[in-house]
Amino acid sequence: MSKDRRFLDVWIIESNTVYREVPFPVVSDWIQQGRLLENDMLRRSGTAEWFAVGSSPDFTPYLPHSEPDRVEDAAEALEPVELDIRWKRPVPDEDEDVDMIPLIDVSLVLLIFFMLTASTAGLAAFVPTPPAEYGMIDPNTEGVQLNIDLQGEERRPVFSFSVGNKFLDREKDSNLSTIDELLGRLQEYLKGQAGRVEVSINAHPDVKSGLTRELMARLESEPFRSRIMQKYYGVSDKVVSEK
Repeated sequence: MSKDRRFLDVWIIESNTVYREVPFPVVSDWIQQGRLLENDMLRRSGTAEWFAVGSSPDFTPYLPHSEPDRVEDAAEALEPVELDIRWKRPVPDEDEDVDMIPLIDVSLVLLIFFMLTASTAGLAAFVPTPPAEYGMIDPNTEGVQLNIDLQGEERRPVFSFSVGNKFLDREKDSNLSTIDELLGRLQEYLKGQAGRVEVSINAHPDVKSGLTRELMARLESEPFRSRIMQKYYGVSDKVVSEK
């Protein structure tokens, strides 16, 4: 760059303002910033001749120019616009699933109830027990059977002791005359057992209820109460005649 153009006088036409001895780099910056337009005038400091900014080959490169449309610009304009929006799928309502836990609980309670009620009828192999229309006979061959039967014309009560449907000792276990003898055989049997047992009372239908209640009450006291797991009254299926 020659020394004579290092400083320029600037004449801004719009405001009719003249700046003297402006350095060349400053003038070029003003042009790039848009402070000087193509019609504004310049002259070298110390000279009298003005020239337009747009006519000077030294400053033309600094003037803003509109670029022609390019092929890639058109292609870029056709590209789809991607918006940063994500639609969330609705979360399914948890109440739509049926809660099966209460139904399972009720089913288990009913199952236990039916199991207990079904087992209340013990096996009566030696004594004709009272009939029950809907009595389910439980083939409890391991449980203890306390039997009360009636014999002779005087209908005298006779007691017997068995485990399942078998006598352990026929001479000791059958034809017992008192409740004490019956409970004595039970106590002797319990001494040889490690755990608790189930006891069924099988009474003849004509046996007075007071006798069975007395036997049940004796079983509620020690030494029997802590050794008996469950007590049952034995019944038989009632035969229903077809009409």
